[in-house]
Amino acid sequence: MDFEITPVLIDQIKTGDHTFKITTKTEKSDLAPSISAIGLLQPPVLVKTGADFRIVCGFRRIEACETLNMKRIPARILRSNVSTMICAQIAVIDNSSQRTLNIVEQSRAYALIGKLADNTTAWMNIVESTGLAGSQTAMKRIIPVAGMPAALQDAILEGSIALPIALQISHLEHDDAESLCRFFRQMTTGLNIQRELLELISEISRRDDIPIAQLLVQADITDIIENTYFPAPQKTQRLRMLLTSKRFPELSKVEAAYSRKVKRLKLHPRVQIHPPRFFEGTSYRLSLTIDSRRQLKALQSELDKLVHHPNLLPE
Repeated sequence: MDFEITPVLIDQIKTGDHTFKITTKTEKSDLAPSISAIGLLQPPVLVKTGADFRIVCGFRRIEACETLNMKRIPARILRSNVSTMICAQIAVIDNSSQRTLNIVEQSRAYALIGKLADNTTAWMNIVESTGLAGSQTAMKRIIPVAGMPAALQDAILEGSIALPIALQISHLEHDDAESLCRFFRQMTTGLNIQRELLELISEISRRDDIPIAQLLVQADITDIIENTYFPAPQKTQRLRMLLTSKRFPELSKVEAAYSRKVKRLKLHPRVQIHPPRFFEGTSYRLSLTIDSRRQLKALQSELDKLVHHPNLLPE
């Protein structure tokens, strides 16, 4: 690559220009000590833009130098007529060669190349040359991440929101998306629970014609979310129950009434009876846990409780 290493004033570097920024790391403290001790072993790559310089790669190195109050640093300066696509390739390769890129960094890399490539064929060739995965299915899922709000990207990185859920949230109105992002970052749940909660919240919002942002600040919901005494699993379970009762109020009443009837029977723990899902149908499931015929015989009286109950089961 045609460049020269020359000292550059930090004031001449446009640190606010993130055109080629791939990294999501913000910590500078891990670089500052080594730079302070022995200087920049790998000078950042810059390209001349008028009287100033645009960063192609080395954002964190330059930020670390700023924290050390360095006024001038060595940099690799690309020739002024270098194409923006070459700059993009350098930026992606510089990052991907150092570590495995996280989802947000991959998305930024794909989006940067896609914005500059002339056509799909050129795009795929460039993607392969930078070491990025060439799966179009994966790219379609990952590319939208680069356009998501910073808070949603952060949530993906910290693992508080799964990518499929983040993709759904990103299509919502700004206030609703922001509220859901904050909601899930306060919870500790996996993909399946997140999917269930999002579905319940969305359905309640549509049925009641109320914005999601307004729904999530209702007192009964915030009381659970902000309760510092509930462990995470208990908080999640209470929210699921509350949202289910809001979404299916009549069903919740029927389930509660049925549960009270079963509880009053005081059945032995080895005897479990399960109604049909949503009470749709007439097939109930009865389970017995036994170790011997003697135990089965002992549970006969428990079965009699079920048989003789006047309205627990259909005739």
